[in-house]
Amino acid sequence: MNTMDHRIAERRQQVTEDRARGRLKWLIWGVLAVIVVGATVWLVNSPLLSIGSVTVTGAERTDPAAIANSVEAGTGTPTMSVNVGAVEAALLENPWIAQADVTVSWPGTLEIHVVERVPVVTITIDGDAFQAAVDGVLVEHSASGAVPPLITTDFSTPARVGDRIFDASTLGAIEFVETLSPALRRSTEVSVISGVVEAEVDSVIIVVGRPTDMAAKAAAVEALIATGIERGSRIDVTAPLRPAVASPQSQLEGETETLEESQPSD
Repeated sequence: MNTMDHRIAERRQQVTEDRARGRLKWLIWGVLAVIVVGATVWLVNSPLLSIGSVTVTGAERTDPAAIANSVEAGTGTPTMSVNVGAVEAALLENPWIAQADVTVSWPGTLEIHVVERVPVVTITIDGDAFQAAVDGVLVEHSASGAVPPLITTDFSTPARVGDRIFDASTLGAIEFVETLSPALRRSTEVSVISGVVEAEVDSVIIVVGRPTDMAAKAAAVEALIATGIERGSRIDVTAPLRPAVASPQSQLEGETETLEESQPSD
């Protein structure tokens, strides 16, 4: 019995030691796992893998780097934490920015390219004057007030910077102005009243008609004014391929002539 008891005791001790070694092994693996996770977290959040530089191209009126920083994507932000979509969305909230492309280059470079809007016309809405881009976005209040190139509207709803115009007649008027040469733009005033577009360019009255083929209509006006027609004349470009011209005198007499009719005969 003594020999049997001794063997049983040894077996029990061996089992206990095996269990202890097993627990120690798992404890060591657990500690190692914690160390690896901790080291990984430290590395990801360390300056080694954080945004170290922000490169911006295409910006003249805006500060994309500051906008990126406002959504926690600036210098010092962990590279893995940068949400490219959120940065682009924040950039596009600025009315000056028409397009934004953001990329992250490892280990820590944020590259931002933007395309900014260019104001082409002053537009009055409910008594306020705004600078508007060709796509109808109001980019800022006009510091100079209502000055040419100018579009006057009869909109009664207040507007604010960042709003976009969707009215077809007004968008057509903007396209008309944008197509003109810079020299003529400075003397151009357009009215959009009840959807009807009329203009005065270099003291010449322009009957524009519906907001279609506006680039062609502007080109026709430019060509006719370049011929030296008399100030106070009226040009009807509702059909831009056959514009009609009326001098101040012929307007009094109720006469007009097309561009072809105004050419001298052989």
